Amino acid sequence: MRKLLMLSMLAAMIVAAPVFAQRVTLDLKDYDDDLMHDIDRAIKYFEPDISGQNADAARDDAAELRRGFVYTQDYFTKKGNTPDAVEISKQGLQQLDAVLKELDAQNFDGAAEAAREVSKACRSCHDTYKPDKARF
Repeated sequence: MRKLLMLSMLAAMIVAAPVFAQRVTLDLKDYDDDLMHDIDRAIKYFEPDISGQNADAARDDAAELRRGFVYTQDYFTKKGNTPDAVEISKQGLQQLDAVLKELDAQNFDGAAEAAREVSKACRSCHDTYKPDKARF
């Protein structure tokens, strides 16, 4: 019984872990919310387009995501004191390059795996920087 209770508590902590991510409070009123909305839509279709072997649509998604990572990298570089956001953007761009390389080789499984890493980059930045009342 005690083991079951401990396992239940551990499972609850793992599920709740993202809630406890360190949030950073910044004035992000000047951030391009329309771009973020477009990127949010692209990330939702990115891996399904790859899994469906729709390379052209995946490349379109990647172009939109690249635009977002470049904008975010520049935005947070200018904002200052947010080196992790800049690094996340750089990693996202590297992962996009990996996706495109796999798409060029028609390795859709590899591209889908790399696309999941792109999604993780988006989530990791959102866990820290996305305002609570953001519309994207």
